[in-house]
Amino acid sequence: MKNNYIKVGKINMKIFKNISYNLITDEVILTNERYLHIIEGHKEDFMIYSNMLSQIIIEPNYILEDYKNQYTVMVIKKVENNNNINVIIRLAIEEDLIHNKNSIMTMYRIREKNLKKLMEKNKVIYKKE
Repeated sequence: MKNNYIKVGKINMKIFKNISYNLITDEVILTNERYLHIIEGHKEDFMIYSNMLSQIIIEPNYILEDYKNQYTVMVIKKVENNNNINVIIRLAIEEDLIHNKNSIMTMYRIREKNLKKLMEKNKVIYKKE
């Protein structure tokens, strides 16, 4: 991994227009440290869905603003067998002088029931029509 990260893709800035933060970039990366975290905790999900990461980020079904973690969103894409992939992204915003790229924190599969709970607890900033 060059620079200790790989470029995964770009977020669609148009669908992030309702977020409460001022984004400084559309670029999304995965650091080596976060890759190891995902492999350790969600290896099967990563092996199955990592080839879809760019598509998940650019064409999600939902984006939720994480109420627990500031400057963080859940980018969720529906996949087969009534599953969803939840990609947690730490956003690079003007106020944050440390993080200059949007960075994937983790990713994992969630069932429809768990998605509904997340949507009740967190602010929905985008829903695909």
